Amino acid sequence: MNRSPISKRRPALIRLALLAVLAVLALAVPAVIRHLQAPLVLNVKDEGARGDGVTDDTAAFRLVLQKAANHKYGADILIPAGTYLLDPEHPLPLRSDVRMAGQGGPVLRFGLPGTDRSGYEALSVMGRRISIEGITIDGNYRLIRGIGVHTGSREIRIRNTVIRQMSQPDDPGNPLYSAVVSGVMIYGGTREVTVENSVISRIQAIHPSPVARGIMVWNNPGAPPAKQVRIAGNRIFDITPREDADAIHFDQTAPGAPLSDSIVEHNRISYSAKRGIKIAAPGVLVRHNRITNPYSGNNRYRFPASDRIPQDMYAAISVYASDVTVSDNIIDGVGTFYAAIEADAGTRSLSRIIIENNDIRMSHPDASSKTPADGIGIRLGPTNGASVTGNRISGVPTGLFLPSDLAGRAGQFRDNAVTGAETDIRYPAESARSRGNP
Repeated sequence: MNRSPISKRRPALIRLALLAVLAVLALAVPAVIRHLQAPLVLNVKDEGARGDGVTDDTAAFRLVLQKAANHKYGADILIPAGTYLLDPEHPLPLRSDVRMAGQGGPVLRFGLPGTDRSGYEALSVMGRRISIEGITIDGNYRLIRGIGVHTGSREIRIRNTVIRQMSQPDDPGNPLYSAVVSGVMIYGGTREVTVENSVISRIQAIHPSPVARGIMVWNNPGAPPAKQVRIAGNRIFDITPREDADAIHFDQTAPGAPLSDSIVEHNRISYSAKRGIKIAAPGVLVRHNRITNPYSGNNRYRFPASDRIPQDMYAAISVYASDVTVSDNIIDGVGTFYAAIEADAGTRSLSRIIIENNDIRMSHPDASSKTPADGIGIRLGPTNGASVTGNRISGVPTGLFLPSDLAGRAGQFRDNAVTGAETDIRYPAESARSRGNP
């Protein structure tokens, strides 16, 4: 029996139909997979947060963060404009692949009406690929810490965020009564942490032996040093008290620790009561920062001190580790320093220190110092290798203060312009430390 022409073409038509179906599936299946693997999008108000400045929104935030942590492919947490009241006793945990973003400048305010509860930190960051952007964290002086980036974390970004009003609890029985206060604490064993274009202010320690830090990179026991930290473009101010308050602080590492490979750049610092920047970890580049000393006889100790030093601030930049470069920074203001820039680890010699092209321009009307070592532009302690070149120094009694064994190494200390100083370069008979309160 002869088949019709349609019958003869049927196998070919079926094949074409199958190919068409396969082509559609080839296009559709990846799209479905991408949809299933997309981050979860969560809005805190959809989960019950009010943001009215009156309601306790802690439960809603913790629900959102739990959902984000449970989603295999991460989550975007959106926080609309408003003021969200949160319990300081319950830090908000951010885990891997979570991005928290504010819309319209929301404020997370810690502290509930009718209670005096205090706590540890606002946001507890632990994991990889975590970002925080566009929010204000107001500790309300009920927290000792704004953001903690904990050991093991990597690829962390804090951007366009305001962190303010951190302090210690008033109860002497509270274990946090004398704790270190900080806007951001970056623990050891972390990598690729960025804090940029943010504002950190009103960080204050108020109890005996007070320590306050705007941003602290801490080398906690048992963890390797933090690496590849970038602190850039931030505005940091009102870090107190004078006893021990630094805007940016890299903690001391163990002998033989690897280089930090970190950068501190383009930050603006003022009213940081002891120092602007302290670097005690090797391998940090400090460049293009502006540190202003606005004090004029009004930067007082919070507690009586037997060893009072006469300057308004101890230093703008202190270096206590090797392999550190300090370049192209501006240091100005009406206040006085013990030393605007110092690199001095006491009896331990530093190596590969570069201090170049910095502009130190002080304008205090009473720049005369009370002791020969006070009021210095750049001060070096013992060193196995240092280069101090191209710096401009004015408005201080002593331009450069160098160990006596460097007197014959003019090539390492060239092209520095010192104006208006009583002494351009001072070589003491010995590097006796009259620094008083390092």
